[in-house]
Amino acid sequence: MKYSELQKIYKDYFSTGYLNPKSDSKMTSFEKKLELISLVCLVTYKTKQKNPDVTHYYVLNKLSDKLGLPEDFIKGLSIVCEDFGYQCSDFPSFGLKGQDIVKEIRGILNTYLPF
Repeated sequence: MKYSELQKIYKDYFSTGYLNPKSDSKMTSFEKKLELISLVCLVTYKTKQKNPDVTHYYVLNKLSDKLGLPEDFIKGLSIVCEDFGYQCSDFPSFGLKGQDIVKEIRGILNTYLPF
């Protein structure tokens, strides 16, 4: 398979390019995307301790409720998070705790632009 074909598959199914988190004094847009992946992995890891059958997809579906995100985006992001979190048990929380983690995840997801 050609590089350009692989690139198209990635763009179509796994890209975080539709997220447009604003840079702030603490983090760049790039760091915000990594923060999202890490926080989703953290929430999934902690939830799995209580319910081993939970998936990144399940967690992202719950956290993105009523944000109007396309199903394909949620699935793709879930797969990216699953890949980054594979066999990991320690995830940066970026100084956030409890409900602030959920608020941050939803805040980043809410920056989704469909174009």
